[in-house]
Amino acid sequence: MPNGDAGTFHRAEYIDLNIEQLMEDAGGRLDRKSAERLLRQMQKEVLYKSEHYQVAIDKTPAHGFRGMIIWHLSVKRNDKAPIMDWRDLQDIKNKLVGPEHEAMQLFPAESRCVDSANQYHLWAFMKEGATRQPMIPVGWTTRFVEDDPWVNGGQRGQDGKQRFKQREF
Repeated sequence: MPNGDAGTFHRAEYIDLNIEQLMEDAGGRLDRKSAERLLRQMQKEVLYKSEHYQVAIDKTPAHGFRGMIIWHLSVKRNDKAPIMDWRDLQDIKNKLVGPEHEAMQLFPAESRCVDSANQYHLWAFMKEGATRQPMIPVGWTTRFVEDDPWVNGGQRGQDGKQRFKQREF
């Protein structure tokens, strides 16, 4: 799997996108009304695929940030395995949204938790017109990227191998 290079993305389209197929794919766990809602959602998404990932972008998701343009990126590996390589998610965001746009991943209250697949969700803050690119008002304010395992105790190198320095406490 990639290590910070999510591949080359190309526009893609869903195959057999209809209510009956969605209900069949869900194995009876989706009623007709839910399938219709899912179909409407999927029809408004812009789909991209690379050698490793599929990303569906909704450019008009519901959100509570008044006056902001936010895109929802739904990300999954083509083989449906877990991702959790931060560098891959960063590369996907950079390639499909832009390197100076910020996005966030939400770890919600259990009452709002959605976890039905090895699928990850980013919400990207977009600028409107000539306005300044919005920054999420949390997180670091300067860049620091390091592959040296002797700095901060561990990091994988460009070869993808994890490196650790054992610290004495």
